[in-house]
Amino acid sequence: MHGGPTAMWGPGESSMWHEFQYFCSQGYGIVYANPRGSGGYGKDFQFSNYQDWGTGPAEDVLAAATDAAKASWVDTSKQVLTGGSYAGYLTAWIVSHDNRFKAAFAQRGVYDLTTFMGEGNAWRLVPNYFGGYPWEDKIKPVLDRESPYTYVDKIRTPLLIKHGDNDLRTGVIQSEMMYKSMKIMGKEVEYVRIAGATHELSRTGNVRARIDRMLRIYEFFERYIR
Repeated sequence: MHGGPTAMWGPGESSMWHEFQYFCSQGYGIVYANPRGSGGYGKDFQFSNYQDWGTGPAEDVLAAATDAAKASWVDTSKQVLTGGSYAGYLTAWIVSHDNRFKAAFAQRGVYDLTTFMGEGNAWRLVPNYFGGYPWEDKIKPVLDRESPYTYVDKIRTPLLIKHGDNDLRTGVIQSEMMYKSMKIMGKEVEYVRIAGATHELSRTGNVRARIDRMLRIYEFFERYIR
């Protein structure tokens, strides 16, 4: 899944194709979609996730996965899920509401919107997408409802969480909150905090760290689908 949320998969997006090709070479089928909130389809579609970062976009992603799973060669018992930034959010949202995936990898995500507003330098996404601030009585319930962290106790899917320790865009505290809370509850979770990495890790980051990240994804997924 792509981040943004206003980004989009298309011919101009070059940063992930090598990863898609790598996983295809290992026998995976790659499903990627532009759910509501993505750019490229007009203003109404781009803002159709207003106060709805979770349910609506997740429905679109899962619909794409369900449709792709109709192919005769697909083994639906081995589905896995990943995404970064806003899509790290969406990864956590989906596994806290749906149990079809054998494993998931949430990358540099946003998990608690109130914490994000105080920590991340992209904090303006909160008032822009949710209409206000956490201290406003009518907005606080919306932020809680739309935060994956609110549903952390519902997660049953083994989850790998990744963050760069110099990521100023989304901040590291939320990843630590997710990891610690899942550990306390005895859930299957691992946390990788990459030294010196920024929010750009998967795109323009240190090459060694980029390779390490991709191999960690592969190893984690293989552990749960084989």
